[in-house]
Amino acid sequence: MVTLLLLLACDPQTPGSHTAETGDTGAPPDSGPDVITGDTTEDTEDTGEPVDTADEERDEAAYEAFYDTESIQQIVISITAADQAAMDLEAEAERAANPDNPTYSYVTASVAINGETIENVGLKYKGRASFQYWSEKPSLKLKFDEFENGRRFAGLKRVNFDSMVGDESMSRAVVGYHLWREAGVPAPQANYAQVYLSVDGAGPVYLGLYANIEELDATWVEHNYDDADGDLWEGLDSADFTSPGLTHFELAAGAGNQAALDHVRKALQGHGDDFYADADEVIDMENFLDLWTLSIATGNRGGYPFHLGGFFAYLNPDDDRLVFTPGDMDESFDTATPIYAAYVTGSVAAFCLYYDDTCPERYRGALSDAVGFYESSDIATFAEAAHVLSAVAMQDDSRKNLDGVSLTTSEVSQARDRLTYRIEMYPGWLRDRQGI
Repeated sequence: MVTLLLLLACDPQTPGSHTAETGDTGAPPDSGPDVITGDTTEDTEDTGEPVDTADEERDEAAYEAFYDTESIQQIVISITAADQAAMDLEAEAERAANPDNPTYSYVTASVAINGETIENVGLKYKGRASFQYWSEKPSLKLKFDEFENGRRFAGLKRVNFDSMVGDESMSRAVVGYHLWREAGVPAPQANYAQVYLSVDGAGPVYLGLYANIEELDATWVEHNYDDADGDLWEGLDSADFTSPGLTHFELAAGAGNQAALDHVRKALQGHGDDFYADADEVIDMENFLDLWTLSIATGNRGGYPFHLGGFFAYLNPDDDRLVFTPGDMDESFDTATPIYAAYVTGSVAAFCLYYDDTCPERYRGALSDAVGFYESSDIATFAEAAHVLSAVAMQDDSRKNLDGVSLTTSEVSQARDRLTYRIEMYPGWLRDRQGI
């Protein structure tokens, strides 16, 4: 009998010192119904002009280059000292007033991406439990059309630079998302970026090696689904298909029709004897089994259905069913996963295991397929290549840390060696522990 754990994940809040500093040195290489809150503003202008296919082709080429896993993006962000200080003051006040879900405002920045400079870009802090100030190593978000409507970079409205301060190997997101995409499950693109900061025109300071993780928004939906007119929801902590759980979904793209989410809740809660068939009417259950079992195959128990959060759900207009994608890779290749793989908190998996005689069999079949895919993948080779590619940039990162505790180059290298070992051993551990 599978044990159902009724545990809700919590985000600890750990503000650190936040005095703005510019003491680090370094220079980038010369690159020649109800609407849920969320940053979901879309451009509505329609000029009636024909689409310029040449522009689309250029954007697509730039998009592929920006997320190329065989190169490291070079990013220089320029802001004023006044805006830098304002960001810290706002973050301090917001995190005190709203610690569970702080929100941050955009300031005006100039950004150079691989030598191409874009003025008047929106810049803000990002992060909750992993939040850090300028004096540490903050995660950052850029929005190209915040101050100039309709503007894009490589077809993108927003980009994210994740500081990787929750991952001592500084590689789980890049490696993990690669495997998901190789498996054909919609997931964000991810590669590495070296991020620099210039304040009031001073020489750029090296903030460090970052993960360049694609923003899950309307643009991402367009890249991954034939019909991009549906709602994309982010499942935050405690998000589930229960009455209280629905209040923890945040709109990432679309109109924000809560009634559609409630329809899913009612269908799941009111299931008959054949839960899988009933659930498949409102959820793409094959996709859900992929989410569940690939999470196990990659040791990623940090999201749904193991924890209530760390995922996205898209209501696909093609068939009016929800499809899922992972939203966090920081806990990938967790060594406890082979033992506790079937311990779940999310209602979809729990109902599947307890209220349908055929669903556990489907789950085990999908898990076997996921492990088989893992074994045939290039993930170990990819991880080694990612570590080699980023070794010097990681070494030069004087701000690398794990939850605020500084890391040495040796400590990160050792963490990478452990991760490589886990990646190689994982299929065997799963087969042994799960009897696959």
